[in-house]
Amino acid sequence: MSWKHWLTDARTGRIISPIDIPSFSWQMTVGDFGFTTTSKNLGDVDASNLTIPWSALNADTPAERSHLLSMGRRALCSAWVYDGVADSRGMPIMWGALGEREDTWLDTTFPLYSPMSLLDSRYAIRDGGFVDTKSTDTVSWTGLSYRGLASNLIDLATNRKNGGTLPLDATYLNESGNHQRTNYQAWNVQNLDVKTLLTNLANVSGGPDMTFRPYWSDGTHARCRFLAGSDADVYLDMDHAPIVLNSFPDGGSLEDLTVDYALPYQRAYGTGAGTDASVLTTLAEDLTSITGSMDPPILREMTYSDSDAATLAVLKPKVQAALNANKVTGMQFTGSIDVNDTDSNGTLLHPLGSFWPGEMFYLYISGYPTIPDDKYPVRLMEMSGDQSSKVKLQFEVMDALF
Repeated sequence: MSWKHWLTDARTGRIISPIDIPSFSWQMTVGDFGFTTTSKNLGDVDASNLTIPWSALNADTPAERSHLLSMGRRALCSAWVYDGVADSRGMPIMWGALGEREDTWLDTTFPLYSPMSLLDSRYAIRDGGFVDTKSTDTVSWTGLSYRGLASNLIDLATNRKNGGTLPLDATYLNESGNHQRTNYQAWNVQNLDVKTLLTNLANVSGGPDMTFRPYWSDGTHARCRFLAGSDADVYLDMDHAPIVLNSFPDGGSLEDLTVDYALPYQRAYGTGAGTDASVLTTLAEDLTSITGSMDPPILREMTYSDSDAATLAVLKPKVQAALNANKVTGMQFTGSIDVNDTDSNGTLLHPLGSFWPGEMFYLYISGYPTIPDDKYPVRLMEMSGDQSSKVKLQFEVMDALF
């Protein structure tokens, strides 16, 4: 059981050649991922960079090396290979396009742009809709689901642009629903990058999980399928039973369990549209824990800003929601599993590709010093690892039990 990496064409997903990356780290959230060699630190501005020694390339001349790692033309598909995997190339886990290189005598370093990152440099502007003098074109859709709107944005940013081809599937194109977007106006181009618009759709009340997952579309190509929750069920991967893990002193399938806490806030200051003294403001607060307790905590205040909120009716609920999400002490489980673990019959329990961020887990925890023995239903929000079979899991924040 191991990782296998493939160089592909960035526009079409055509497989070019395998490539050896002996040491690396990766991180995946519900909507995106990061990938880095272990000489770089996750969290830095270049956290998505890869450093590849020239010896890892099947190339002998400067022209061959530059062609194989051509910036903006090549991509990397990383797959997990294990006993019983359906395709000998492995289960695709991550795909991203190669960015700007920095070459040295020994190696080359470049960023890896995920599908979401690629859409950060695509705009919801129709070809021909942005012209000299004034651009009045408006892109609008009505009667679609949220993921239908998202798919139409992806389609506009790729298939509808001259030269815009990317191996991304706009899975729910024109899916019907009750939502509309009628304000993608060409003159407002600075606010119309598609990654931001997708993020906005995911973050509205009732907005769905959104992500891209790679797959082998045929014997010679990799593609990325856009996946999103529906209007009725906003979460991904809710169509099967939760994955069960357990943790107890000195054992369990969930290892290295930690419980992290976050202090609450009691007051939120919100700002909206406007400049200088004309900025729209509002306040949300809940001092119950301070005024109604014999043993009150310290007062903590936070801020919330949304420059697009032009009215109090829009801004006030957002600030209140931000406070509501932070007004009680938060608790978060983190642990790790070995994706090579097997059951008594030798069958792999949880190989990579059999679970993804966003899925529901049942954590059976017993004997922990600070929480009761119980079953804890939680969603997986982030997973990360390296070239080994050990995967770190970080679950959603929940209310603390005290």
